[in-house]
Amino acid sequence: MRIKKFTANNYVDALEQVKNELGDDAFIMSTRSIKPDSLLSGQKAATKVEITAAVEFKESNISTLDEELGLDEEKILDIKSLIFNLLSEKGQAQTLGLKPSQFETYSHLVENGLDERLASKILKKANAENDTKPAKEKVRIKNIMKKIIPFKGEINLKIGGPKVVALVGPTGVGKTTTIAKIAADYAIRKNKKLALVSLDTYRLGSINQLEIYGDIMQLPVEVADGAQALRDIVMGHSDKDLILIDTTGRSHQDKDYSRKLKEIFNVVGDVETHLVLSVTAQEAQHRKTYEQFVSLGVDRILFTKLDEGLSFGSMFNFLVQNRIPLSYFSIGQNVPEDLEVAAPDKVISLIFN
Repeated sequence: MRIKKFTANNYVDALEQVKNELGDDAFIMSTRSIKPDSLLSGQKAATKVEITAAVEFKESNISTLDEELGLDEEKILDIKSLIFNLLSEKGQAQTLGLKPSQFETYSHLVENGLDERLASKILKKANAENDTKPAKEKVRIKNIMKKIIPFKGEINLKIGGPKVVALVGPTGVGKTTTIAKIAADYAIRKNKKLALVSLDTYRLGSINQLEIYGDIMQLPVEVADGAQALRDIVMGHSDKDLILIDTTGRSHQDKDYSRKLKEIFNVVGDVETHLVLSVTAQEAQHRKTYEQFVSLGVDRILFTKLDEGLSFGSMFNFLVQNRIPLSYFSIGQNVPEDLEVAAPDKVISLIFN
């Protein structure tokens, strides 16, 4: 962004200078009158006008700045960010192409983790609908956000055979507890036949935890150590409505794990995969985890630990950028109470409240 002051004898001339040097895209940051000191005692000096104006750098300007100052792109972005923060709220709103009245909402969205460019696009779309009432504008913004959140809701069972669903994701996001919550919903509330399967042969505690849940709900719990074992288990429970598979949590750096899971699931056939992410994790970790499992095929996204989250914009960013539909939210440790079918309204209320 380029900022410059222009002085002239009157406002029209000063504005013409702004237009000639900065172009039609420049916006006015401030104006003031200047009374120069008189050189001769008793002589009145003419009042002048000073305009402070700014314009966004175009790509060519950035390239020139890079060449002249020897700055890399990261440093240029830091400078632009610094200049942006020094502007008034009105100036920042104008820079983003927003109405001044929208800046408070924009700031709220960004402070709650929403991507700046995404927030700006949403507000510009709301602005384009030409309704000047602030109250209605916020409703329009929320409606726009709701429409772009992909979701499909709870697990849909099959007719004539068990639905096989696997939960995958990093360690510590609550996959085993979430499986117990889903199992309780279908077995106790919906009176469906279920079987629980663990592929987590690395952690004995995880298997024991799943077995405890199985005993409480009187559900069979099986352990599979590979593709053939999982195939035999699924065939052995062909009378079930739903088979839930718990998997080992692995670091996002383990790129080979997804390939191994895919080989196992291919033997079974149609396995619906839900990627489990915690809202307490950093957005970069969400992205890396998704990249780890994308080759496996991710059908749904399930977010946990909503009761521990401080901001929820990163959840919105992930869903919109990757277009993977939501399935459930896990909001605590209680089984089965702390599970709810995900809906866009919930995402919006978390961001705005």
